[in-house]
Amino acid sequence: MGPIILLLAAFIFIVDAAFLFGKADPKGAGVANVAVGVIMNTCGLQLGFTAGGNSFLMILCGLTMAFSLFYIVLGWCLLAGYDLKALGWLCLGAALFTLLSAVFFFGLGTTGNTILGIFALTWATLFATAWLNLAFGTKWAGFLVKWILVVDSLITLMIPAYLLITGGWPA
Repeated sequence: MGPIILLLAAFIFIVDAAFLFGKADPKGAGVANVAVGVIMNTCGLQLGFTAGGNSFLMILCGLTMAFSLFYIVLGWCLLAGYDLKALGWLCLGAALFTLLSAVFFFGLGTTGNTILGIFALTWATLFATAWLNLAFGTKWAGFLVKWILVVDSLITLMIPAYLLITGGWPA
């Protein structure tokens, strides 16, 4: 389930970057975000309900919820023409949770989890810059968001998903 969630996130990161670079219209980006958000949310809930109390899986469920709820709210706002300030405040909560997730991954002390910790730090940075941009209109943060989306779509999502699917993920 994890690699599929990563792929969904990679795909929507690309859509959202294209939207921020002015290459995709708000309504089309909105539909894509709602679709991916609903599918990811369903996958994340399934992951959480079957985790059996496993902390690692529950953290993954929480990360999936942070991202999928962002996509659903962003999509809804783009489709309805709502202001994105409240979404910015959702990003603050997501940034804090992804930062805590990074602490969790680093605390496990294995090589693979160190990699996940680094990924979670980049996602926390993404959510924090989105918070600054959406809630406060900080222009430099908006500039960073689109570039973080481009880089993270490949490095923290698509390539790891591929490696997990093909068995090449470092143990």
